[in-house]
Amino acid sequence: MARFQRIRASLRHRRQDERGATLIFTAVTMIALLGAGAMGVDVGFTVEGSRQAQAMADTAALDMARYINVADVQADPAGYLNGKLPQVDADNTSNAGLTVTPGLWLNGAWSVPGTCAPLTPPASHPCNAVKVTATQAVPQIFWGGTNTLATRSTIAAVTPEAGFAIGSFLANFNSQQSAVLNAILGPLGTPVNLTAVGYSGLANTYVTVNQLVTASGGLLTTSNVMTASLTGAQWLAVWSDAVANEVGQLNCGSSPTPNPCNASTALSALDFSGSTSAQLCQLVSINGSSCANGSLSTPALSANLNALQMLTTEAELANGTSALNVTSALSLPGVTTSQLYLTLIQPPQVAFGPVGTTAQTAQLQADLKLTIPIQGVLDIPLTAASGTATVKTINCAYNTMSSTKFSVTTTTTTAAVTLAGLGIASLSISGYSGPQIGFAAANVPPTASTVSAGTNPITVGSNNPTLNYSGLSPVSPVFTLLTSTLSGVLGPVLQASGVTVGGAEVADLSTTCDAVSLAQ
Repeated sequence: MARFQRIRASLRHRRQDERGATLIFTAVTMIALLGAGAMGVDVGFTVEGSRQAQAMADTAALDMARYINVADVQADPAGYLNGKLPQVDADNTSNAGLTVTPGLWLNGAWSVPGTCAPLTPPASHPCNAVKVTATQAVPQIFWGGTNTLATRSTIAAVTPEAGFAIGSFLANFNSQQSAVLNAILGPLGTPVNLTAVGYSGLANTYVTVNQLVTASGGLLTTSNVMTASLTGAQWLAVWSDAVANEVGQLNCGSSPTPNPCNASTALSALDFSGSTSAQLCQLVSINGSSCANGSLSTPALSANLNALQMLTTEAELANGTSALNVTSALSLPGVTTSQLYLTLIQPPQVAFGPVGTTAQTAQLQADLKLTIPIQGVLDIPLTAASGTATVKTINCAYNTMSSTKFSVTTTTTTAAVTLAGLGIASLSISGYSGPQIGFAAANVPPTASTVSAGTNPITVGSNNPTLNYSGLSPVSPVFTLLTSTLSGVLGPVLQASGVTVGGAEVADLSTTCDAVSLAQ
């Protein structure tokens, strides 16, 4: 009996020990779980705080980079910029600690010069970037108190951008070209009769996409400007109002008369009463945009469009494959009728962006058919050469453009010339591949003087392309017409039509040196 009681007592003590151990284990486990949970909360606060610090560094860097051109001329650029930081915190309701350092972002590398640009031009490049460092304190549930995170930093730099176009631009204006242009615009309404002065004004007047939106009276918005379909009369009204807004800031009585003033007079003489409609995406491609993808970035809305180029493209689109009667414009001896067929393959190309941005030539095929008594129809197909222009350098000093450079190449074109349906020769026009072309700040944007001086746009190749015929017999009845007479006619005619053969013309439309982006 006593032995049995001792066994029971032993078992009772063992159960008590086991319960005690279980309670201890449970308590330890709970403490561990609570600690792990608190630590997890701390980690969560830390991760979220890191994100907030990085976001603040990014935001502040983009904001501060916009002040770098002002900071460059301050006695204490860093002090000036740091004085702006409290506004960044206030705007973003953040308690991050921010510091900013002005510096230089050049060729993908960051450096801090001894000083930013003084009041006089320095030998070195002025500061064009900022580095912002952000720190942020977050609560620490597990450890208690707060913890200052490891710093997060961002570099934002001024990244210059250029707006440019490659294609055909009128380098001179004469009665022959005016007659061709009048014929081209005819399909949009009643026959027009613009003067060379009027065409010169239109050819040297540029309007941004944003200006078209503003002048449209609500017809166009920043989201539908490329895809909204308007009649010829509506487009004419939009262009007229946009140019009139420019004229309102000019003195049209000055000498020489500003181009927008002449353009406004020319537009008022037009009457686009035709029923055809067009979308802007059919008339121009900006940074590769199309009617299927017509959205534009905010910077691209600043792209400049040439008034004459847009109107002639709209007319060529409306004309389709019909022939234009250019008999009186060409006045070729021994030719009774001259018909010009224009096929729009690709709208004019405008690009807007930093170094590396590329644009290709507008592709417009021309086919000139001349009726010669007894001989029949002489058919001269002129396929536009494909050309490419790429921004190579944009040089800015004090956030003002000093020069730009572009590389340009074009391809060689060939075509078969026929007389009365029989092949008589092969026509070839050599392409261009040469040194880069450059634009000085004084020549941007293009004006009538830069056009006449050949400084903007700049032609590579020739305005009067050399036509090379193979297989053409010297005794052919059209030998003189092809080799002599047409050589001085086709260049101006094709240029007025928007066709570039053999060479290319690149226009630097605008350059901005204060665009900013995150560099690192």
